[in-house]
Amino acid sequence: MTLVGRQIGRYRILEELGSGGMSVVYKGLDTALDREVAVKVLHPHLANKSESRRRLAREAKAVARLHHPNILEVFDFSAEGAQDAFLVTEYVRGRTLKDCVEAQGRMEPPELAAMIVHEIAAALAHAHESGVIHRDIKPENVMIREDGVLKLMDFGIAKLLDIDERMTVTGALVGSPAHMAPEIIEGLEATPAADIFSLGTLLYALMVGRLPFTAANATATLKRILDGNYEDPRQRVPTLSDELADICATCLARDPQRRYGNASQLRDALGDYLAGLGLARVSEELTSFFADPPSYQKLMRPRIIASRLERGERLLAEKRTPRALACLNQVLALDGTNARALALLKGLERERRLKQWRARGVKLGAGLLVASVLGAGVHQWLRTRTPEAPELPSAAVVAPASKPEVKQPRPPEPVRTPVETPVEQQATAPKRSAAPAPAPAPREPTLRAAAVPISILVRPYGYVRVDEGTPSPQPLAQHSLEVPPGRHTITISCDYCEDARETIDVRPGAENVFRLRAQLKASRLSFQFEPADAQVRVGGEVRSARETQERPFEIQSPRGPASFQHRVEYEVSHNGFLTEKRVALIEPGKSTTLRGVLVAE
Repeated sequence: MTLVGRQIGRYRILEELGSGGMSVVYKGLDTALDREVAVKVLHPHLANKSESRRRLAREAKAVARLHHPNILEVFDFSAEGAQDAFLVTEYVRGRTLKDCVEAQGRMEPPELAAMIVHEIAAALAHAHESGVIHRDIKPENVMIREDGVLKLMDFGIAKLLDIDERMTVTGALVGSPAHMAPEIIEGLEATPAADIFSLGTLLYALMVGRLPFTAANATATLKRILDGNYEDPRQRVPTLSDELADICATCLARDPQRRYGNASQLRDALGDYLAGLGLARVSEELTSFFADPPSYQKLMRPRIIASRLERGERLLAEKRTPRALACLNQVLALDGTNARALALLKGLERERRLKQWRARGVKLGAGLLVASVLGAGVHQWLRTRTPEAPELPSAAVVAPASKPEVKQPRPPEPVRTPVETPVEQQATAPKRSAAPAPAPAPREPTLRAAAVPISILVRPYGYVRVDEGTPSPQPLAQHSLEVPPGRHTITISCDYCEDARETIDVRPGAENVFRLRAQLKASRLSFQFEPADAQVRVGGEVRSARETQERPFEIQSPRGPASFQHRVEYEVSHNGFLTEKRVALIEPGKSTTLRGVLVAE
């Protein structure tokens, strides 16, 4: 039965947006605030269960505390005695990720899939830090807003059911069997690792165009997940890099302990990989992609080719041939006629053949040496058998000839002459004759080592300066440099950062990849709330809202944040009013005032 035209609380139901195994989603109007909202109404068989209602309220309160650009915001939920059980969220104009994939097919190049999952992982990292687990990650639960921003929704909705109920709701398996972690199938409690597995299935599906675990029915699909067998994505996607394939494999590990521990680790792994390709500003890249997918894909391909070529050449210079070959193979998968990649491969083949010829030459030389030694031995044996051999006198002649050779290096007169020449100096200062002893000093210039290629990864990104040199021209997430071996001081800076210095040790023949982190500038945070004497807690400090106007909180973040924003958790409370707990993202180096009004109990 449709609810269109009805009023639920203060929300007028305007139209139906979609339905699933647990709920129906409507577009509604908040008549109090005059804004569009989305209203998710549970099916009656769930709404009539008191336990389901309690779980809905618990999850709604937990998710309402999450404030992240990639998480759908929760505004309200039904009271305990209400006829309908519902959840009210922000209304997003756009389409689901499932609709996008069905219209466009798999993401090519695969780095597009990595960017999408990076944004979802960033949202999940915020949720995991707050103790919230999603439990039902799938393309249908990711919205793409009209401006290209991703929104993760339906947190905790699968927990409204017991494990035994999930197989029977409206004939479907709630929790999406193809994305469900094996430990959840086995009846264990969900942990962040379960969300990581689901993200792995999503990453695989976006890159390959099909799910890693599929079968004729849900039961067979669950069995395949429990077996842990799936096709290597590189067999279907030649342009997929080994690094990205390894990240996906880590997410899909059968043992939860072998996966990334939480979403922040996955976010960082994808972020470092994308930064190495010059794709550090992921949200901006995705905005451009969703605005015009064909044009963006056309421009993205040469960027990846250039980055992979540069990395391949650097690896070849460092004698790390297997990794270099992987980069060149990816380049040729993207551009089969790339002249630079073909020339590098031809050079490797020429070097391989040269080594083979050298090895054959060594073997041939060793054989000739053995043959000559044997021939000389036979010849000597034959000569010792001949009594008239006249070699004895000649041997006697050789003996005296060898003596002058022994004496030849002995005459020290030429060596002493430079020491004995300054006799007049000895007369005046006899002890100074030892001064010329440190003769090896002129050899120092020959000991200076050649510069070594290094890679500096800056999180999120920034300028770098080596020792007292000139800063880099651009604030990048990856800097490729050449410096002499030894210890160097690296200074990281950016428009939003304090100068941060770190010491690196560059070694010849080593990988020399250094992961450094920027330090955000401190911010000042004040509050303007009603009532004005409400108590505000930020971290371990408590002040009234009025006091923060004169003495703001000083906000600092650990080095290496995911983005150039401070993430601040705060709590505002007052007797007789509902306590408000929220998270705010603050711009570094600026003064910010948060405003609000507490709701009376």
